[in-house]
Amino acid sequence: MMKKNTLKAGLLAIVASTALLTAGVNAGNYQDGSRDGHGKNGHHQMHGERAGHNDLRKMFRGLDLTDEQKTEMKALFSAHREQMQQNRPSKEARAAQKQQMLDFITTTNFNEEAVKQALAAKQEARQQKAVSIIKLQNQAYQLLTPEQQEKFKQRFAKHHKR
Repeated sequence: MMKKNTLKAGLLAIVASTALLTAGVNAGNYQDGSRDGHGKNGHHQMHGERAGHNDLRKMFRGLDLTDEQKTEMKALFSAHREQMQQNRPSKEARAAQKQQMLDFITTTNFNEEAVKQALAAKQEARQQKAVSIIKLQNQAYQLLTPEQQEKFKQRFAKHHKR
């Protein structure tokens, strides 16, 4: 009877720690500030490059872009998408990261410093991706005329007041 309760308590601790670790790692991942992956309208947000590119397209929609500007922006977005795909970790690397997290959770000799280093590396990768997206936005913004840039600024300010 005692062993059964100890096993249950151990499993519960593992499940709880996994949930906490996952929540902590994902806490800052959503662009609209939501913590559950659902936007303000209740729909699940997309993740990865596609979400970023869809948001970019929306940002520049309604600015009456010329055909030349549209072509240049499509080229920018395509080049960025290709770069992101090339820099994406392999399936094996992602599996290794998941295994590493499981190892952290299930080890008998917890190494807080190793966990911090692993999480810092994940955060650095997220930051690099964010910098890349903002750089792309800047390049697209530079393609706009002064009038379009002003309209963009107004729409951006209006959107971020929500």
